[in-house]
Formats: sequence, structure tokens, C-alpha cells
Amino acid sequence: MSRAPGVSGWGAAGRLVLGLLGLWVTCWLGLGLLYGRPLLLLHPLEAPEYLRVIYLLMLYGGLVGLLVWRWRTEPPRIQWGSSGPALKVAGLGLIFVGLQRLCLGSAWHPQQPTPAAWLSALLLAFPIAAVEEAVFRGYLYGSLRHSMRPLPAALLVSLFFALVHLFRPGGLEFKLAFGLGLLAAALVLNLLAERIGLWSAAAMHSTWIMAAVLDPPGRVEPGLWTGMRGEMAAGACSWLLLALLGACCWKLSQRRAD
Repeated sequence: MSRAPGVSGWGAAGRLVLGLLGLWVTCWLGLGLLYGRPLLLLHPLEAPEYLRVIYLLMLYGGLVGLLVWRWRTEPPRIQWGSSGPALKVAGLGLIFVGLQRLCLGSAWHPQQPTPAAWLSALLLAFPIAAVEEAVFRGYLYGSLRHSMRPLPAALLVSLFFALVHLFRPGGLEFKLAFGLGLLAAALVLNLLAERIGLWSAAAMHSTWIMAAVLDPPGRVEPGLWTGMRGEMAAGACSWLLLALLGACCWKLSQRRAD
């Protein structure tokens, strides 16, 4: 899809980021003020479940509206890809999740997911992943590609993705480890979006969201290998597997190109 002449990639990306920040602050601050604790939603595990659900509905509903508006005004150039490769990528994502748990060994303490968790995972994982991919690897990356080479644009968008997801309790050491895992995951998704298509990035992302819903953080013994504070993405096991996953995705994209 072409962009109108003279539109700056940096300008389009900057306008979306400002919109994102405004939407995010409005959602958590507005609900927090109504509840009587303005900063409550910055620590979501302390908030009642119904308030977290309302927050997510407001946030992702707002994201969809913001994306539609920006896309109509300043559309980026991206490739969506097709469903065939996306299904293969989803299978690769499931293999990654299985290997991740297998490599944790006895440090992983799984529990049977509840019917509500299964319903949430099946109904919400792909829509949430698709919205986030449309924001980060779609609009932001697609806009910056007008002004930068692919690698710097991917690094910048991936760093922003990691920072956005770091608003949770924890010390500096944990946030550095968790941020490294988020950065690696974002670079894998960016590789998929660039080389295969945005639907494939959304398919991979959705498998990770499903895994997080069905097997939430805290079910592994904390450690540098398993993940600090029980968060798998903050451990060396996940970092190494993400590097392997990135190599597999690169190989898959080369086969498609051939």
C-alpha cells in the first residue's frame, strides 16, 4: 500500500506513539481514579479481576480505533502474507513453547488450566496478538522503514515493545533480564513480519499469549536459567531458545523466497 507523497515515516510513527501514550494513560488513570486508587492499574495483579478486564477492553478497543484512524490517514507499507505460512509459524511457536517447558525440567510445576483459562486463551490470544502486531510490526515498523534501514528500524521498534511491557513490579535486575527476553522475542516477530508477513508474526505471538494464559508466570522455580521471579522470559533458557527460534524462522523465510 502506498503512502501519500511527502509524508514522513518518523512523523507517522511519532503520531501513533503519542496516541498510544495518551490512550494508555487515560485507561489506567481514569479507572484508577474511579476506583479511588489512581496508580492501581500500574500494578495489575493488585487490581480486582473485573477491573483488569475493563481495562483491557478499553485499551485494546482504543488501540483498534487508533489504528483505523492512523491507517486511513497515513497508511504504512507492510506485507500481510497469507494463512498458509502463518499456520506453519503457529506450529513452530507451539514447538518452541513445548521445548521451553521441557528444558526447565523439574523446576517447572504445571497445573491443570481451568475451563475459563482455556476459553480466554482460545478466544482472546489471536485478537490481542493481531492488534499488537498491527501496532508494532505493522504501523510503527512499516512507517519507520520509510526513513531507516530494516535492522535499525527493527531494533528501535523492538526496544519500544520491550519498554512498553516492562511496566510491572520488580527490581532493576529483573527488569533487565525480562527486558532482554522481550527484546529477543520482538526481534523474532519482526523477522517474521519482514520476511514472511504480519499474519505470521501474529500467529507466533498468539501461541505465546496462549501459553501465558494457560500456564501463567510463577510456576517455575526462580533462577537465572529458569527465569527471575518465576517469569520464563527473564531466564537464559528462553533467551537461548529464542535465538534458535530466530534461526529457524530465518531458514523458513529463505525457503519461501526460493
